[in-house]
Amino acid sequence: MKKFCIFCVCILSIFNHSFLSKNMCKNDLCYAKDETTTYAKASALCSLYKTTNLTDEIDNIFFVIPETYFVTILEIISDNCMKVQYGNYVGFVDSSTIVIATFIPIVKILENITCDIKDTSGTQVWSKPSTSGTVLTTIPAGTKNIKYIAMSYGKIPSGGESNVWYYINYTPESNSTNVYEGYIYSENVTNLSEIVSNTETNPEIIKSEQETDDFAIYISSPVRALIIALIAVPVIILVLIVLYKISKQIKSKNHQKIQEPILNSKLNSSYNYENNVSDQNQLRNELYQMSERPFIKKVNPYHSIHDNYPVYPTYDSDDDML
Repeated sequence: MKKFCIFCVCILSIFNHSFLSKNMCKNDLCYAKDETTTYAKASALCSLYKTTNLTDEIDNIFFVIPETYFVTILEIISDNCMKVQYGNYVGFVDSSTIVIATFIPIVKILENITCDIKDTSGTQVWSKPSTSGTVLTTIPAGTKNIKYIAMSYGKIPSGGESNVWYYINYTPESNSTNVYEGYIYSENVTNLSEIVSNTETNPEIIKSEQETDDFAIYISSPVRALIIALIAVPVIILVLIVLYKISKQIKSKNHQKIQEPILNSKLNSSYNYENNVSDQNQLRNELYQMSERPFIKKVNPYHSIHDNYPVYPTYDSDDDML
């Protein structure tokens, strides 16, 4: 029994070690980038520049990174310039406009923000936040659910009052294969979704919380069920075997306690002297069958006989001796 338990424990240990090592390696590969990457939170007016010059010319700026959201630091160019990535966009930021994060953020970029075009007139998508740029396409009046990426400051167009432009992603309904990214003037836009600040500042938000969910997703449901079965079945079998052994021992002890008084009474009862040997053999067999173990206790077959008969027999006449 002990050898079987040790064997089951060894099998489970080998299985768990090999499986977890294999999958944790895969999981580590998924998180290798996070382990070696530093994140930074954008402060107010954190512009994503196209070059390392960090000049505030409209041709040199992609957009203003949404405040409180995060960039990935790719390279330190100088004391005041870093190469970063925001979503799908790679550029450069002023080091003074970001705050290095001490944790891995869950929500890194602003997402699911949309806007509509006013019903009064359509608008054009420009290559830069100025009417001196190139027109990429025209968005019809009343178009809805245009993907908003970020805000940018540009030149005020003729008849306008604001220098705010929106950097957007637009796919025409008439041709879903064409995707345009550019600037639209803010005064032609309505129903811009509410932009909520990212409040992730707690260093307690660590990677381990994400690893648990991603690891569960990584393993498919059938594989998870198989793993649970492989671990649980041997344990259940082991427990059942132990319980069966314990129950059998208890049953055997109880059975022996019940039968021993009966057997002892039979052994101590008087019986015919001539049948003494055969009766003792029969009692031994009965005891063996009842107790389910060999009868090893030595019993004096003449114990009760000597109590009932004299040591030397007496005879009434000489004829009785024949």
